[in-house]
This record gives sequence, C-alpha cells and structure tokens, in this order.
Amino acid sequence: MANENFDLVVIGAGWTGLVAASTYMKLAPTTRLLILDDGKSIGGVWNDEGIYPNLFAQVGHGMFEYSDYPMKSTGITPDRYISGNTVNEYLRDFAKQTNIVGAIRLETKVKRIEKQHTKPTSWLLTIDNGGQESVLESAKLIVASGVTSGPYVPDIPRNNFTKPVIHSAQIGTSMSALKDDNVKRVVVLGAAKSAYDAVFLMLKQGKKVDWVIRADGTGPLSIMPPLIFGLFNTIDVVSTRAFALLSPSIQQTSGFWYHVLQKSWAGRKFTSIAWRMVTFIAEYSADYQRNDNIRKLRPIPHGYALHWANSGLGIASVPDYWKTVHEGDVTVHRTSIESLVNDTVKLGDGTVIDADYVLMATGWTHHLSTFSSGQRAELGLPSKIGLEDKWAEKDAQAAVKVDQLLPNLNSIPKPMPKEVKETSPPGEPWRLYRSLVSPEMAAANDRSIFFPGKVHTAFTPLMSETQALWGAAFLLGKIEMPSLEKMQEEVALWNAWTRKRYLAQGRKHSYAIYDYLAYADGLLKDLGIKTNRKSNIFAEMFSPYRPSDYRGLIEEFLVAQKQAELRKTGSTSLLSRSYSLLSQRLVLIVSSSVLLVLATAMFM
Repeated sequence: MANENFDLVVIGAGWTGLVAASTYMKLAPTTRLLILDDGKSIGGVWNDEGIYPNLFAQVGHGMFEYSDYPMKSTGITPDRYISGNTVNEYLRDFAKQTNIVGAIRLETKVKRIEKQHTKPTSWLLTIDNGGQESVLESAKLIVASGVTSGPYVPDIPRNNFTKPVIHSAQIGTSMSALKDDNVKRVVVLGAAKSAYDAVFLMLKQGKKVDWVIRADGTGPLSIMPPLIFGLFNTIDVVSTRAFALLSPSIQQTSGFWYHVLQKSWAGRKFTSIAWRMVTFIAEYSADYQRNDNIRKLRPIPHGYALHWANSGLGIASVPDYWKTVHEGDVTVHRTSIESLVNDTVKLGDGTVIDADYVLMATGWTHHLSTFSSGQRAELGLPSKIGLEDKWAEKDAQAAVKVDQLLPNLNSIPKPMPKEVKETSPPGEPWRLYRSLVSPEMAAANDRSIFFPGKVHTAFTPLMSETQALWGAAFLLGKIEMPSLEKMQEEVALWNAWTRKRYLAQGRKHSYAIYDYLAYADGLLKDLGIKTNRKSNIFAEMFSPYRPSDYRGLIEEFLVAQKQAELRKTGSTSLLSRSYSLLSQRLVLIVSSSVLLVLATAMFM
C-alpha cells in the first residue's frame, strides 16, 4: 500500500526535470506534484556537488537558458562561456521563481517503479530516503533522469591499492583533496568531455597528468574551438539553420535545400568539402601536429571527425584550453588500465605509473534497473526481452530508406568498422516515439508516462523545454497521436538514421548534435506551434537560433488549442450558415420568380 499519493511525480531535478515540472503545472495548476532527486541539491549534473573551479558550460551565454527566464551575465568568460556556479545558481533560482521548489525532495533514490494495471494506469515507486524505504503512488510519471544520471565506472582489478579512485562526478566534493600539495601525479582515464575538463583542471592545479585513452575504443573526442577564425562564435554558427542543412538529417528530407545539398552530386561534394573545412579549423586550433604526444588526441577519421562525431563532440569552453594542454605536464597513453596494484597503475602496454590519484572520466550510464526487464520492453526502453523478430522487418526497411534518402551517409569517409564500437548491447535499442513515449502505450491511449532528456544535444535547455511541452500535452490528452504502425515506422527510421549518422554515439542513444532544430520543429508542429521563429528569410537561415526565439511557447500552444477547438465547432457553424444562406437564396429566387410571373401577368 502506498504511503503517499500524487497526481504527478517527476524523477530528476536538473535541466530536464525542472522545466518538465513547471510546464505541466502551468497547464494543470492544481496538480499534486512531487519531484525526486538523489542529489543533495538542485541542478542534476550541475548541482553543488558536481561543480568545481574552471568548469564551464559548452554553450555560450544567451544560448544556455530557458526561453522565458534569462540567465544573469555574471560568471561569463570573454567568449560568453558560463561557469558551473552560474549554471547552478540559475537552476536553483528557476525552481524558486516557478514555485516548484517546495515540491522537490532531495537525497531520495528511486529503487523500483511498478506499473499498476488499473483504469486509469497508476505507478508505484519504492523510494529510499536516508535508509528509510517507502512507497509512493502517482497517476502520472515523468522520468527526467536523462542519459547522464549515473556514473559509469569500469571494473578494473585491484590489489593492495590504497590511493583514491574517484569518478569525474565526484570532483566537486573532492577538490580539497585534489588540491593538496601531496597529490603530484594524477591518472585520468577516458576520452569524453569530462576527461578533457578533468585534465584541464589538474593542469591548472599544477599536477602532472597521465591521460589514458583506450586504443581499442572510439578514440578521442572531437573538439571545436570557441571561435571560428577568431571571429565567429562556434555555437552561434552551429545553431543556424544554414549549418543544420549541411548535416544529413532524417528529419530534413524534403524541400529545395535538401534536394540541392543532400541528393545532388554537386551538393554532396559541397557538403563533404564543408565538413572537411570545419574539421580542419578544429584540428588547426588544437594543433595536434605539434608533437607526437598531442597527436594521439587527434580524433578519427582524420579530416572528417567533426562530421561523424563518432566519439562525441565538445567545445573548448575556455579560451586557453589548448594552450594549457600544450604547455602543461601531460602524457597521453593510447592503451588501457590493466590493473591497480601496490599503489601503482599498470597499463596495457606495460607502463607502470606511480600515481597519487586516479580519476575515472569514463562517462555515464542510464539507470533503467528501476523497471523490470518486461516493463522496459513495454515502455520502449532497452531490454533483454526478445523483441527482435517484432522489429526486424521494420528495422531492415528503415535502414534501406535511410540509405535512399541520405546518400551522403555512405559517401563521406568514415571511421573503420573496428573504430565504431557497439556501445549498447545488440538488440537493445531505444524504442520511443519522438524519443519520448512508448508507441504501444500511446496507441492504447495510456498517457501516464514519458521520458524526456534521452536525445543527446549540446542545447539542453531548449531541447528540455520543447520536450516538456510536448510531453505535458501528451499526458493531459491535448495532442493527437498517429497509428501504432506510423509510430513504429518512425521509431525504426530514427534508430536506423542515428546509428548511421553518428556511428558509435548513435548506437548508444538518440544523438542529434547538429539536428536539434529539426527535432524541435517536429515537436512544435505536433503542438500546432509555428517553427519559423525569425522575422525574415535571411535571419531564418543565418541568424543563430536562441532560446529567446521560443519565448511564449506555452501561450502559443494554448492559443493553438483554442483555434483547433474553434475549427471543430466552427466547421459545424459554417455548415449551418451555408445551409441558412442557401435557404435564403432559394427563398429569394422563388420570391423573385413569383414576382416576375405576377408582373408579367399584370402587363399582359
């Protein structure tokens, strides 16, 4: 039996969870709301425990905020990058301003989630707060824990190893120990953005760094400079529709520019050259050719790494990033950690490092163990339940269709197959319509749960906001859904595309680093909201899309809802008016005829 009952429970108090909760409350203000988070403070990965000195967001000021809540300008670099403290303060202030802070319950871990097959559906959540377990019941559930909800720590053999070993998520709470003068040499394992940030931090602290990147992995991250040619802000360029047109996107397969850039031979040549130039700019900024040590950080495939983002994509979020790496005491090892033995780190190539600290910047994992394997299959989440036969035909058809629609995916040079690792177990892809809801549950009109935050993009706030509105509309029954067949076809097509487009990253989860505008457009179209937000055609193509361009989305949605209702009732009224007008005309014609006959008779 449940100890507490709610109308809506939101799991996660980061970018995604906070706006999901506030959006729902604006549409349904009497909702009994609860927000759960296992952190000690608000902010998700940007909470008090997760931030540390020299940590900056990759996206510049004016781009990393909700549309209707501008961010303060404190803690901003000359290149507009935002400090971790500023992001943390912003999210805490947002929770207060939207009056949801009182609904947040921190240091609460969700251990198990069970679907109650009642009419309507409800959910039982077993939670742990300070060692005390209890059960909550909620009519609706928003799982906003995203794809970075749990640290991934590889299982490395240890024997008589007493030196500290932490994950990058623990840097904030370990700063005093890391700053200690007795910590002189630090081993950093990983090639994701968190590894680049950790190496930068340790070099700034004057430490000697051994940076270990597996030789059999997807290789180092692709890193873009803060400015292009020292003039144009990189994020501003990436957030234009003109740049988005260069990316072969499954959501942009019609229109003039699609046919020119993605279908014609000349257009495909042009986009290939454009991506080569973009990659050259990034490689030139990083100066990988400076020496053999830094050359090991050059992402693959050489010349086209930024197009594929096979190992991910990041921004050098401080102006002196590469200067610090070049001048710092860092050694790059392209191998793996074999073991931690007798207070030394033994590498796969035989190197032995006498380290004072080991920092695992090995990325994140999604916590899906709260659902049973059977439930995960029903919900469209990765599951070991055998559903391959059910999807096999659709997946095969989708793969062929992607090749037909986007031939550039087979013409631009890509990494070797061995460099494209299968990062998710075979047969366990995400199966979410719009990357948000289970097709099967939606088709059965079960609108009790959705999963925002599963699409990976640098523009988290805007993505979170559009998903929040779409999801709230779905939960409240304010959006029409297509047939099950249509939804399944879209899911298969998206999965086939993201695997071919972003290779290893696309096999891990929904990845749309260059395609977020097209994805957001799709959600807004479903809601009846205009997608072209700029004042003229030139700005629409070449002006950066900012969150402020989407200000007033909820109000626009409510207007669209009223207009839809008027159209439904208006069509009946129009028909009635048409019949009335026709009747009046018939009466007039008959009357005129009678008068004409009478007049004729009178003059005969």
